[in-house]
Amino acid sequence: MFIDLARSRKTCRTFTEEPLTEEEMGLIMEAGRLAPSSRKLDDVRLVPVRDVSLIRRLALCKPSSTTPLETATFAVIVAADPRVCDVWIEDASIATIMIQLEAEDLGLGSCWVQVRLRDSDSGTAEEFVIREAGLDPEWKVLSIVAVGRRR
Repeated sequence: MFIDLARSRKTCRTFTEEPLTEEEMGLIMEAGRLAPSSRKLDDVRLVPVRDVSLIRRLALCKPSSTTPLETATFAVIVAADPRVCDVWIEDASIATIMIQLEAEDLGLGSCWVQVRLRDSDSGTAEEFVIREAGLDPEWKVLSIVAVGRRR
């Protein structure tokens, strides 16, 4: 039952070094893509991050609360194109929790790392993520979901 999945989901901040399988990563991405969006405008942009060195660099996007990115073996940058839809924050938030629920359903751990409205040592956390990940500078970054096997 869905309520059992919702009840069992807990934030996980530390992960083992064992990588996710291609199937697990694919299902996580599919769950995010299947998230409902306002008027089906397709404003959300999900960026899978498999490169562990990039995940570790993304942990530097803000001075605190990025510990999960220090051990995650997979991450999803959840962004949106605000030119497409004015409720991009809501749409990206729904996609974020869908990713987390799929991770839980697969027996994996996850943590929502807030990016929007957070500062970095050199500007905003959003600017840092866009620069490090090579994203479209017109996008807005809501979060990064750190995913891995629970320690």
